[in-house]
Amino acid sequence: MSIQGPTLARKAFGHGVGAGIVVSYESYQVALRFLSAALNQENGIALLQGPRGAGKTTIVQEQATWWQRDVPVAVFDGKKAATRELVNSMLAQYGVEVIPQQDEQMLQTLGNFLSQQTRSGKAPILIVDNADRLGSSTLSLLNWLAALDAQGRWSLRIVLTGAERLAELASKHSLRNIGRRHPAVFTLNPLSKREAVVYLRTRLVVAGGEQPEQLFPIEVCERLHELSRGWPGRLNDFALEAMARTDELRDTRNLPRVIVTKDGATLAEYSVSKRECIIGRDQVADIVISDRYVSKLHAMLQQYANGLVLLDLNSTNGTLVNSVETKKAVLRNNDIISLGGHRLKVENLPAISSEMDERIRRADTLTLKNLEEVRRSRARHNIVAIKHRQ
Repeated sequence: MSIQGPTLARKAFGHGVGAGIVVSYESYQVALRFLSAALNQENGIALLQGPRGAGKTTIVQEQATWWQRDVPVAVFDGKKAATRELVNSMLAQYGVEVIPQQDEQMLQTLGNFLSQQTRSGKAPILIVDNADRLGSSTLSLLNWLAALDAQGRWSLRIVLTGAERLAELASKHSLRNIGRRHPAVFTLNPLSKREAVVYLRTRLVVAGGEQPEQLFPIEVCERLHELSRGWPGRLNDFALEAMARTDELRDTRNLPRVIVTKDGATLAEYSVSKRECIIGRDQVADIVISDRYVSKLHAMLQQYANGLVLLDLNSTNGTLVNSVETKKAVLRNNDIISLGGHRLKVENLPAISSEMDERIRRADTLTLKNLEEVRRSRARHNIVAIKHRQ
């Protein structure tokens, strides 16, 4: 993966950053239809339950966006809840301007607004995410709100999300008014293996990634599905971790390496991370070999997706690979390049098939560049040298 890998991973699967990326699946669509139908019923109350990472927050946020076009909607996170904050948040999101008041006055203002909206046929909606995390006083306030009515109709339509046992919360005595309204209950289901494949690849593409089938082949998707049990939030977490590990492996293991030695002593190690790498005595070279038998621009390494090619740049004393003089060669793992009194061992090279060998040898890109053009292209260096003590 490129240097953009970590940024792409966070954009596709990170918390908050990728919140705008929504990938639909069967349970997601069914949940949206459930919420829409439940709040159109006379009782106007719905419970959406599922484990952490089930996608509850994403679902209610999308549905809230649709409802806000027609009626006042307030969304509140039960994890951050206190009684006064809930009232303040509802008034602010409903667009009710109030001066600082006592709690009783604020409740009266909120009740009057709800009644007025209900009589006009636009009963407001309250969505409490993580309702199972509410404190006892806030639950009491919620119970009071559930009892408000105007002209025989409930003044507030309510959606609560929480863990699998959210329905049990409504049956408690402290929420008897919610229980009287006989809330509709929907339990989310996880993604299937097939849905997980579509989910992972789609999020990556929407975030700006390319060739998602290479990063997330079927076997990887199925493994992530197994680890996450198909829950989208957990799937995001494992995908983020998988991409981080892929970057680490590519950065530290998969790049070809060149180890420079002389008389058995290691002088330097280079990771080859760019398409073309110049070897020579001149300081403009990527791999500098201080040897009078090495030309200023002696040889070039050309990196392909499936191989590394060595080209001699018409050097004075020639280039040897495994003691055989050559003008161009497809390098294999552990090949030894001899330049003057120095030896360059190449590692981390992929195995080359005979077909790839022939194709690379015939490629037009093996044509030697004009040396002046090579010199002009030296402005950018992407090979990192790690110097060792001699």
